[in-house]
Amino acid sequence: MDKRSLIAILITFGILIGWQMIYVRPKQQEAARVRIEQARADSIAAAEAVESGAVEPSATESERVAEEVPAIEMESDGTAGDLFGEEGEKVSITVDTGPMVVVLNSVGGEITSVELPEYERFGGGFAQLVPEDGGGAISLGVEKDGRWIGLSGVRFFATVNGREAVDGERVVLSEGNDEAEVAFVRESADGGLVEKKFRFFRGSYEAGLSIAIGREGALRETGSYSVSWAAGIALNEKDQKWERRQMASLGKVGEEIFTESARSFGKTGLKEREGVVVWAGARSKYFLTAILTGTQRTGTLGMIGDKKLSRVGWSVTYPFSGDPRMVRDEYVLYMGPQDINALKEYGVGLEKTIDLGRLRFFSKFVLGLMIWMGGFIPNIGVVIIILSVLTKVLFYRLTHKSFKSMKDMQRLQPRLKELQDKYKDDKTKLNQATMALYKEAKVNPLGGCLPLLFQMPVFIALFSVLRNTIELRGAPFVLWMNDMSSPDVLFDLGVKLPFLGSEFHLLPLLMGVAMYVQSKTGGGSPTGGPAAGAASQQKMMQTMMPIVFTVLFYNMPSGLVLYWLVNNIFSIVQQYIVHRQIESEDAVVTEGA
Repeated sequence: MDKRSLIAILITFGILIGWQMIYVRPKQQEAARVRIEQARADSIAAAEAVESGAVEPSATESERVAEEVPAIEMESDGTAGDLFGEEGEKVSITVDTGPMVVVLNSVGGEITSVELPEYERFGGGFAQLVPEDGGGAISLGVEKDGRWIGLSGVRFFATVNGREAVDGERVVLSEGNDEAEVAFVRESADGGLVEKKFRFFRGSYEAGLSIAIGREGALRETGSYSVSWAAGIALNEKDQKWERRQMASLGKVGEEIFTESARSFGKTGLKEREGVVVWAGARSKYFLTAILTGTQRTGTLGMIGDKKLSRVGWSVTYPFSGDPRMVRDEYVLYMGPQDINALKEYGVGLEKTIDLGRLRFFSKFVLGLMIWMGGFIPNIGVVIIILSVLTKVLFYRLTHKSFKSMKDMQRLQPRLKELQDKYKDDKTKLNQATMALYKEAKVNPLGGCLPLLFQMPVFIALFSVLRNTIELRGAPFVLWMNDMSSPDVLFDLGVKLPFLGSEFHLLPLLMGVAMYVQSKTGGGSPTGGPAAGAASQQKMMQTMMPIVFTVLFYNMPSGLVLYWLVNNIFSIVQQYIVHRQIESEDAVVTEGA
């Protein structure tokens, strides 16, 4: 690449970056801020209207079919009525920390909704962690006489910051009001006690959880207790098929991390690991619910799942060692995006819940590089283009030698034909003579594959990063390319086609055209003798490969397609330069002869 070309590329990137930072990014940020504030205001207004009786809450489609779709549950042989009566008020409390809005219910003292206003949900509204038909989350259960008794039906007495809670109460954390405590307490007539306290913090996806169990009366004979998230995680993305594939239950016991995808729960709904439980979690494509244990003692990690429903959850179980009268445990809950930097701050390997593929180390490097570049380049499409150019520059010399090697191979075709005719009845001598010819001509027959081979780790890492990292979710480029983590959609076809679906994606077609042009600019198809057959095969490959790759890439993330498109365009330019150089060298040799 000559000096002028490099300067032109740098100037072009400078213009793109400047335009994005000065004009596009401020408008995008302002539009997002207005949209979030308006949606939050509408949500509050709707809640107030329902509370005042001005409007009746309407049942959603999910609520109408809830009875038809069973939720994942811990196995339970007993009922809460065995321990407590059924009296008590039903109270709903909403806590708004800013990045998350949590709804809690005094029935079970559970979380019934976790909404994330900073992330939009496909189809409208905000991202949601608790499925509407999944029941409550952060459920308690106790084991007595060999049977598990779920406490989801218990009606707890609810307080907010130490005072009695009011049904429909909404607590908004803001400056000067940085924390809120929601407590659920239930005592039995014979002295038994169950208490759950949630502590929420302004601007945080984290919540504290305190559990106290007074083992008196009917609770005296209990042998252990569990806390679980068995509700599953709600679907939030357009591509629900891929989102379901990413559903997994995870946990860390000792120094080992266990992962079970939803698809692995075909024969059982619960897989257990005993040992010192560090954390338990369940993830979707972009979001995570997790519990971090405060006490390093032996317990049981439960990984919960349902293959049919593509649902996952977790549980942590501890025995009442030493027969204590009062048990108190502290936990930390995380309910939010799989942000690699935020999760890494916990220092217990929680960031490993993010699926970065088999080349995890390299994927982390690519993600870190893209996040760093995104700090001063506000458009992820531009970042991907620069990444593609950097990769091309890094392998420029290798690619240059590769193109020259392919050209040299074409030159050797007549001599290879002579060897094939000479040793047509002796394959051993033919192979030896062919390798000797390659050595004499200083040609590597595999040289043309090396650039692609060395770029594959980048390609695979970029695929994992674009598919599964929250940092790139919904990241736009230009025009119709409004989400680099999903296929670009120019328009809807109105009919579903095999392999292609119902949407028209333009980028893969442009990439296919670029691949076809690149194959044509390779030039110099062998001619004459057996080369005629090789030429025919090469011509077919030149036509088929772009078609195959277009179909293969058609439903891939547009960021990945953009990367490969730019790579192909620069390959065309480089091939042209190499061929011009070789032609010049041939002309000099001819004149000298």
